[in-house]
Amino acid sequence: MANEFEQIVETDTKESVNEFSEDASKSLISSGDSGEVYDWSKAPDGVKAPPREDLNGKTVTITKAEVILPPQSREWLPTKSGNLNYKYCTFKLHYDVKSQQEFYSGVRVFSRDDNQYSHPTIMRDGVNQASKLLKKYAEFRKKDINEVSLREFLGFLNGQPKAEIKVEKVKNPTTGAEIFKNMVDKFVG
Repeated sequence: MANEFEQIVETDTKESVNEFSEDASKSLISSGDSGEVYDWSKAPDGVKAPPREDLNGKTVTITKAEVILPPQSREWLPTKSGNLNYKYCTFKLHYDVKSQQEFYSGVRVFSRDDNQYSHPTIMRDGVNQASKLLKKYAEFRKKDINEVSLREFLGFLNGQPKAEIKVEKVKNPTTGAEIFKNMVDKFVG
């Protein structure tokens, strides 16, 4: 199976950032520790996130998929081979049921020579949460997982697809507590 990370330095150059508008590239590619000004008009009215509801077996519409780049101040982690450094991104799906959302682990950015970020990447092995979701999409489209681009995948997720949800028990990596997450079991339609 092809490993996209072996060729990442060669295939993801600074020129590929030009695919985005100037404003989008400024917000996608970190440029310093100063951060961005928070638009308070988009702040929620409530004081905390809505409680997670059990959506097991329900069909939902994915209303939005977001990849949020890590802050530039976060420490780089070395890959297993030790020849590249990466940071984890936040990957979040929003469902149409009572403001429900779910976080999927496994999306990463890699360090470039100029200390900027690569475009986000997802492993193609079907092991972590994001990779499992990508694999389910590839199966739904009857494609090889290695033929699915990040643009195609995120475009699909932001196109209001329907999905059947399965509740999965996972271990919180920070606290060690077991939690239940509403994960996509399969795409339908």
